[in-house]
Amino acid sequence: MRSTNTPTRISLKDERLDIDRIDQYRLSFFIGEDSCQISILDIQKKLLLLLEDVAFQKELSLVDNLEALYDDHILIAAGFWKEVQVYIRNKKFSLVPVPVFDKSLLQQYIQLNSPTDPNLDEYRFKILDELGLAMAFAYTADVKAWFKDKYPNNGLKFNHQSIAFLKGLQSQLRSRAQSSIYLMLNENEVMIAGFNLSRVAIYNQFEFSDSMDLVKRILYTARQYSEEGQSIPVLLHGSKNQIDKHYPTLKKYFTNIELGQRPSDIHMHPLFNELEQMEYFDVLSNL
Repeated sequence: MRSTNTPTRISLKDERLDIDRIDQYRLSFFIGEDSCQISILDIQKKLLLLLEDVAFQKELSLVDNLEALYDDHILIAAGFWKEVQVYIRNKKFSLVPVPVFDKSLLQQYIQLNSPTDPNLDEYRFKILDELGLAMAFAYTADVKAWFKDKYPNNGLKFNHQSIAFLKGLQSQLRSRAQSSIYLMLNENEVMIAGFNLSRVAIYNQFEFSDSMDLVKRILYTARQYSEEGQSIPVLLHGSKNQIDKHYPTLKKYFTNIELGQRPSDIHMHPLFNELEQMEYFDVLSNL
């Protein structure tokens, strides 16, 4: 499906993927500064057909890395996809309650969390009806231009990684718990969502230096909306490397921590069981 020019951390493909049925498939990208996760879904069958995790080259810009990936990958360079979705991994976001949300203030909302330049960035928002929240987010205009050039007629949509994560959590909430906290450990950061029953109390993303720094940041986050401290229920998703590294310490400090499961409403070939249950949660939640 691809040459060896672009470093690939994982590549899993169901042989039922049929190039003649691309017009029934959704192609998805999760794009960060150092990597890109690609998935292909048969929309009608809700069947996962491909998952790849590709490392970007540090010496190249984000758009140049996308171009290299496009040139190197037989499938994503194909046309006629039914849908193409792009999820942005960055810190340019802000979560706003729907009753006070004003779509004319996207830049101002995002500016509260991260610097943003209206001359370089595009602004979007997504209403999360089930949560009563709006997510404002930004991404660079050159990324938008690249995707619109490559996929001009494919139902192109842009979203933020937080939207996929929060959407996926809807089926895994500890609904009987007064307070609970949900983590996703990526290679460079943690995504963290705190809930009171089924309502979002807080959401954030941050980098951390080591396991103890992570413990402190989780406790600090929990204190913003709960008095349960180390007894608060914690559900943990993320990359196997990061979980293997930090889970032993987290278990010492949080008595009600457990590993998360992948979303249950998608179908996949047993070959995808090479993945741990808690891996690629946000990517799989998008399916």
